[in-house]
Amino acid sequence: MTTNINTILGWFKTGKKPTQAQFWASWQSFWHKDEMIPQSSINNLTNVLNAKVETDQFEAHKTDKSAHTALFETKEDKAQKGLADGYAPLDSFAKLASQYLDIVNDLVSGGSTSLLSAEQGVVLQNQIKSINILLASDNINLDTLQKIADAIKAVQVSLSTILVNDLITGGTTKALTAEMGKTLKIMIDSLTTIISGKEPLINGGLAGQYYDYNKTWQPIPTTDISGKQDIACQIEVETSQLAQASWHGKTVVFTTSCTITIPGVLVNSYVFNGIILPGVTVNWVIITPHTWLFDTPLATTEKQIFTLMKRGSTNGILLLGV
Repeated sequence: MTTNINTILGWFKTGKKPTQAQFWASWQSFWHKDEMIPQSSINNLTNVLNAKVETDQFEAHKTDKSAHTALFETKEDKAQKGLADGYAPLDSFAKLASQYLDIVNDLVSGGSTSLLSAEQGVVLQNQIKSINILLASDNINLDTLQKIADAIKAVQVSLSTILVNDLITGGTTKALTAEMGKTLKIMIDSLTTIISGKEPLINGGLAGQYYDYNKTWQPIPTTDISGKQDIACQIEVETSQLAQASWHGKTVVFTTSCTITIPGVLVNSYVFNGIILPGVTVNWVIITPHTWLFDTPLATTEKQIFTLMKRGSTNGILLLGV
């Protein structure tokens, strides 16, 4: 006999005194460890067991060669691994490439169905580099041109699709992509065009002359650089004074505190870079017609780098960086 759990809990509330019958009914509502629980008392056990395969059937299925025939028919026979009309072993790419692919490791054999080794890609790249070195020189004679032609002929070999997509890696068991072959062909065509228009070594001419596009010698024009500013020159300022014309284009280092006055006359686009050393302060005064383009600057204190410039032909003076 089974008693509902809520009924049992009601018997044992605080302050109540269960009877013998209630106490017995409580324990008779649960399975004791010594009792066997019938299968019929376990919810859905029969359906679960009916869905299971019998042990002897499962063991027989594991050794049944006819089981899953359709699936096994699509599998490769490992006994055919590496044999003619079989399948290639994939132990490693190097083995697949070297033993089962037709890789040509020279620039002579050719073949539209063969693969060119990446090592030969390196050879082609080195030849192109050599051509570029020769083209960089103006001293080209007939022997050098012949060498260039021979190098181009060696480069113009049929390139097939392989797997390395650069011209540096190399390797006799790796393959070069067709994209790299295309790249080499473009470089070769470009070099061929350059060589076809290459002028032979030009002799003659005097010092101070150049060879113009009309193939005549012309004097090299000269430029007067007198009066140009040396921007690498530094000037040190130790006293109060006018901003000097000689500061134009220079770096001016202020070594002691002082007052710098912008004069009424300065060359157009006047400019200099200033550096204020530690412990130094520079005050600014301006003389008409020059005016500050921005607000009147405060004193420039230590450890600053600035630029003072005149705006073109105007009277505006800028003090930047402070």
